[in-house]
Amino acid sequence: MQIMDGAELLRREALWLREIASRTRLFTAELPDLDDEELRKVRKAVLHAWFRYRCPVSLQFVTNYVAVSVTAVGMAVVSSGAGGVAALFARNSESSTTRAPWWLFLVATWAAVCLSLIVNARSDWRQIASLLRHLGFRGLARRLTSAHVGTWFVPAVALVLVVVAVVTVWLSVVTALSAPAGQQLIIAAAGLFGAVLGLVGNRWILSIQELLRRKYRARHGPRPLDGLLVELLVAAAVTFEGRASWWDLRHIKSVRRRLAFAIEAAQDTSVIRRRTTGREWAARRRARAFHAMLAELIRRHDRAVTQVCTAEEYDTIAASLRAGVLALAVEDLPGLMQHSTAEPSVSRVARLVRRAASSLVLVVFALVIPILPGVDGATGGGVRVLLLMTAALALTPANDLASSSVRSALERSLVTKSTN
Repeated sequence: MQIMDGAELLRREALWLREIASRTRLFTAELPDLDDEELRKVRKAVLHAWFRYRCPVSLQFVTNYVAVSVTAVGMAVVSSGAGGVAALFARNSESSTTRAPWWLFLVATWAAVCLSLIVNARSDWRQIASLLRHLGFRGLARRLTSAHVGTWFVPAVALVLVVVAVVTVWLSVVTALSAPAGQQLIIAAAGLFGAVLGLVGNRWILSIQELLRRKYRARHGPRPLDGLLVELLVAAAVTFEGRASWWDLRHIKSVRRRLAFAIEAAQDTSVIRRRTTGREWAARRRARAFHAMLAELIRRHDRAVTQVCTAEEYDTIAASLRAGVLALAVEDLPGLMQHSTAEPSVSRVARLVRRAASSLVLVVFALVIPILPGVDGATGGGVRVLLLMTAALALTPANDLASSSVRSALERSLVTKSTN
């Protein structure tokens, strides 16, 4: 890794712009039956959209550092809170003579988070390992002691994460083996929560990066449909490029992956939000409806790709994507949208409530059940912790499996307490 001074940043910007121009030529060359005038218009529109849509190299580095740091702090706070809840539940479920140390639950949760992050980012770890082998011990020490953040941030974060994971796993295993049987189940539940939390670490990083890049991108930056034009061109190019092996599963997955990026770009209304204020609900609602129609139009192609049975059907899908690229390039939105229907308009509050509905119900029952007549204090406290942990897990992508596993482990712990 080189020191990223001003000259190096300018050089990388120039290389990146040259790469964008080269990719534009390659992707547009894959579109068949374009005359010289159409090819010139498409290349010009896509190239300008790509220049506006891109994120400067300097902003990429800064947002990467900030996103990794914020994610690490956020996961440490969340895992510590989950460990604290597990320790509180263990204190109410066992006698003081057989109680495991309170810090064990925090360590177990944090160890699971670190191991899950390492497993989830295995491709990145291979690249880091290759870089470390290339640098050697002296090169690594020289970069870790450098005053520039760009030279030591990545290897330092990698080394810290590995050391923390090894130490915490060792402490968790050694201490958990000596913990009471009933509390080992609680430790396992805390570790399961940490593993699920670590699996979404990359999503946290990418979300924070995208948020910062949208906020600090240049004022004369992207137009509302620049990202869609770029991603749809790539999807169409990949579709035509693999025409000879349209039935191959790997090619179908590649096309669907590019269409997923196009759907995400179609749903992006950040440019509209920056143009309007929070009180302009009507303008934002119309913008969301329009982008919902674009996303639904691309989803139809994605569903059609999964059901394609003949080469003629595949050619129809490819031709439709090509027509979409041409319509976006010449800004023919009526022609692009003539066969699309909008999804039902749903407010952001309604989407949030719908996503967190199960967790809200669990939280309400956690507050109500312990105060009902006939429920003693110990049982009510245990049920409250059980419901709160399940509510937290219900917000994760793996909510069904994780919630059922944690609920089963904690219920067994409650049964163990009641039979003792």
